[in-house]
Amino acid sequence: MSERRGSIMKGIHKDSHTDRLRGSTMDIEMHDDDDSHPVKRGSSVWKSGFKGKLANTYRLGPKQKFLPHLIQKKGEELMNQAFGELAYDHDNCRDVADKVAADILAFCKEQVFDRYRYVARVVVGDKKGQTVKIASRTLWDDEKDNFLTLNFENRHLFAVGMVFAIYFE
Repeated sequence: MSERRGSIMKGIHKDSHTDRLRGSTMDIEMHDDDDSHPVKRGSSVWKSGFKGKLANTYRLGPKQKFLPHLIQKKGEELMNQAFGELAYDHDNCRDVADKVAADILAFCKEQVFDRYRYVARVVVGDKKGQTVKIASRTLWDDEKDNFLTLNFENRHLFAVGMVFAIYFE
């Protein structure tokens, strides 16, 4: 019988395998502008900023239910300031509507309603004597969730703001 030939990868395999694995995760070093000490950040995969673990409260309802009338006045004020006597222009009105929605959303988040998630949307249209219907559909809990509708109108345009407050258990 003839003797079997040995593997050509016998001595190379172990070293190349560890080199390959060493390169599979990437360590990132960042330098702060204030001081030149490197800060090691781990892998390049995005990680959440949340570090702690929250304990269950077993609370099924909000401490303070969302009250739309507390947001109503500020929302109308924001819409009046933003749109005022603004003439309708598609691009400009879209930017103004996005800013008003962001401002209303920020105001809602400042309030005392804990565990609520908010959705704010502002729809703007050219006023030409037409009838407009705006509808929304969502999965809803009548006891905890609530909404608010804001209306604005001038000679050139109409704006409808909607704020949805959804309780997050």
